[in-house]
Amino acid sequence: MPWFPAWGIEFDKEIEDIKEFLSTFNHLRPDDKWLLLAFEVAASENHLWTAWYSMKRNQMKEKMIANSPEAEFLRIIAGTHQVRIAFENAGIRNMDQSAWIIRLPDVEINSNINLNYINRETYNNHELEANNLIERMNGSLITQRPSPTLEGLKRIIYENEIDQEKSLEEYYLLHLISSNV
Repeated sequence: MPWFPAWGIEFDKEIEDIKEFLSTFNHLRPDDKWLLLAFEVAASENHLWTAWYSMKRNQMKEKMIANSPEAEFLRIIAGTHQVRIAFENAGIRNMDQSAWIIRLPDVEINSNINLNYINRETYNNHELEANNLIERMNGSLITQRPSPTLEGLKRIIYENEIDQEKSLEEYYLLHLISSNV
């Protein structure tokens, strides 16, 4: 699975005014395909690609609940039908010290798409823009890829019991799927 276009950013200080912070980010981002995702809610490359694919499929079928692809992506990651709750649970908040800068890929989907054959350059094609955003947001790059954590599951309000026989990633994916049920 290729890397999803996501870059970890550690802020120089924790977020104090989320509205001002998001306004600055929205002003600096190159286009509206960029968004900020709470750091702990991204579980893996599979998780991010699955959320993106669900968003694209909803967009193609004109069944998006949110008004924009970025909000729909957050809604799916949060595993909810309510956009407001998605922003609260999967979006960044006051006191956050880190996040993922996400660039939604420009890949068109159809019934024949195979996620194993997505262009591996999807990440690299936006790395320069991402690094520029990180610098302009007074942050530094976190050199790790998404990994599942119990804290992340709690943040997206995973309410079912956790069985040790399943991986944490499976719980993230099951929660994600519940946004489209």
